[in-house]
Amino acid sequence: MARFRFDANMTPAVQALVVTYDATISTSTQITLNAATTLIAVSAIDKTILINWGTTSASTTVFDEVINLNTTRQFFIPVGVGAVNFIEEAATAKLCVVEK
Repeated sequence: MARFRFDANMTPAVQALVVTYDATISTSTQITLNAATTLIAVSAIDKTILINWGTTSASTTVFDEVINLNTTRQFFIPVGVGAVNFIEEAATAKLCVVEK
C-alpha cells in the first residue's frame, strides 16, 4: 500500500476560503477559521510570528508554532480546532493568513 507523503510546497488546488492581512498585530490576534478550512498558509512579514492553536491568546510564553521572519509555512488544522491566535515576536510584524 502506498503512503501519502506530504510535501511542504504542496497547496490544495482550491481557491482561498478566507484571506487575512494584518499590518498591526501588536497583541494576540484571533482568527475564527472557516468550517471548511483544512490548511492555512501563514506568512510572517518583517518579524517572526508565533501561533497558538485554539482560543487561548498567543504570547511569547504560550505558543505552538513559529513562523520565522520573511517566510511562509503551511499547517494542517488540528482536529477539533476552530480558531487560531497569532502574535508578533517584535514590533512591526505583518501577518498574512490564507485559509484553504
